[in-house]
Amino acid sequence: MISVIVVDYSNIQSNIKKPIIIMCGICGEFKFKEYSFNDKKLSDLLKSISNRGKDSHGIFKDENMFLGHHRLSIIDTSPKSNQPMQFGDHIIVFNGIIYNYIDLRNQLIAKGHVFYSSGDTEVIIKMFIEYGDNCVNYLDGVFSFCIYDKAKKNIFLARDRFGIKPLYYSINQKHIVFSSSVKGIINYKNNKKINPIALNYQFTLHSAVPAPHTIISGINKLEPGCVMTISKSGKKYTNKYFNIETIDISDLSDTEIIEKSNFLLNEAVRKRLKISDVPVGILLSGGLDSSLITAISKKYKDKISTYSIGFNSINEEIGNEFYYSDKVSKNFKTEHSKYNISDIELYENLDNVIQDMSEPMFSQDSSAFYLLSQKVSQSEKVVLSGQGADEVFGGYFWYEKIMNEKNLTDIELISKFYLDRNFKSYQSAINKDYVEDNYVVNDLRDRCHNMSPKLTTLDKVFRLEMSMFIIDDPVKRIDNMTMSHSLEARVPFLDKDLVEFMLTVKASDKIKKAPKYYLKKISEEYLNNDIIYRDKFYFPVPPLKILKDKFYNYCKDILTSESALDRGLYNREYINKLIKEPNDNFTNINGNELWHFTLLERWLQLNIER
Repeated sequence: MISVIVVDYSNIQSNIKKPIIIMCGICGEFKFKEYSFNDKKLSDLLKSISNRGKDSHGIFKDENMFLGHHRLSIIDTSPKSNQPMQFGDHIIVFNGIIYNYIDLRNQLIAKGHVFYSSGDTEVIIKMFIEYGDNCVNYLDGVFSFCIYDKAKKNIFLARDRFGIKPLYYSINQKHIVFSSSVKGIINYKNNKKINPIALNYQFTLHSAVPAPHTIISGINKLEPGCVMTISKSGKKYTNKYFNIETIDISDLSDTEIIEKSNFLLNEAVRKRLKISDVPVGILLSGGLDSSLITAISKKYKDKISTYSIGFNSINEEIGNEFYYSDKVSKNFKTEHSKYNISDIELYENLDNVIQDMSEPMFSQDSSAFYLLSQKVSQSEKVVLSGQGADEVFGGYFWYEKIMNEKNLTDIELISKFYLDRNFKSYQSAINKDYVEDNYVVNDLRDRCHNMSPKLTTLDKVFRLEMSMFIIDDPVKRIDNMTMSHSLEARVPFLDKDLVEFMLTVKASDKIKKAPKYYLKKISEEYLNNDIIYRDKFYFPVPPLKILKDKFYNYCKDILTSESALDRGLYNREYINKLIKEPNDNFTNINGNELWHFTLLERWLQLNIER
């Protein structure tokens, strides 16, 4: 039997002096009909988020509601900060961090609210009591949370503006089940069918499957910038409180852009360093983005630890940037650790990486983040990462191609330079039983059409990047892979104020003269030119791009396994071609197709067939 553990502050006084900051995993089941909870499924649901927080766990359970929480404590490790947390009729489970919670707390005190704890969790509950659904508009941070109202018998679910914190759910006439991970929800599904819409995205948009879809039919994601209220009768009300597509372009000078973005980036780094009583490390690749974060961080913290990872090089594919990360570390006097991963260690961890993916992720650097986080988590609980700089400031090679191509429509440009493959190629690779429509192109065409006609195609692409691409590709990877080892990654480049401001800048200006023009101009204040103006180097894992020896055999064995043949997801002729020519077939953005097809099949084997 599951025992109930809930922290109820409504009738106690607290002597907590330090703020309580918690990163974690959350889960829950809310019943619409009368039936007994399945304690085995609840236990599995709670266990599925255990990697996201190993310091403690707690649950709440009554006749209608189960709430579960796993905690990674960053400030105040006392039991007083455990969740679920209850105040009167409101019980919350919360994953994330609210950077402006102290200001909000003071505003609430001025309105007559009494606080019994010092952290951001109670602030969210009191904000909800004061402002209802509108509370999320006041929150500056990353979050997913559920508030259960015992009196009204409804639940309120919320996800941050850019979807940095995950929130999955499955709803039917009987109940809603939600979690920070797909894994526990899968156990509630009798029929684990592949979602043909998500499958089309998986192989067309480099494994970015935008909300509400996931690869499993009936398991959804709450969309970024959305809240959802579910009543005891099972009625669902969803509201989108944040929409970047409404942000207009402004006419700004280069000086204004550089000064304002420099200030906002400094603020983003400062507040992510400030809200923590444990040391904050930095994932330092040696590239521009992480090097700039390191430089700015030294303004606010004297002692900083940095961490780099590398792999064996293959042919022209260089496996590390240690030369540059060493230079940055030396310049800023950081305590630097670097890990050179052997082919054996990478190979032996492939199944672990794939099994820990909440959704299948094609990018090779998932393995890099997983293994780096495994090492770093032995000494750190919080790190900063450079994720998001390319999408916000314009770092990818296809932006210039889109800008320079003339006489093509929005969707023609996106299809030509950004999508992994066209629909004809998709049809040739995927079994016709799983192919329904060209969902990706239809969706992107509609999204572009609904944006302001004043925007160029490239301006629209930057909005697509922030509203759907980045959430379900790089952001999902960094959160998933770091939290697999109870390591919290904070991403300053995705600060809401910085993102909103940079979307007012013309997309063409961001890449004039060179990619990330403004970020490079900012960096001149902090970094040497050999770091700023060297060629962009994508996070490399050469053994997963140039497939040879045991890595090739891994792919071949999986794709010719009995499970793969029985599933029949792929057209065998296409797969046989990839097996025969393992390093001759790459997507538009240079992903090895054989690895992509292998990864999805293995993810299904490890997570659906278990």
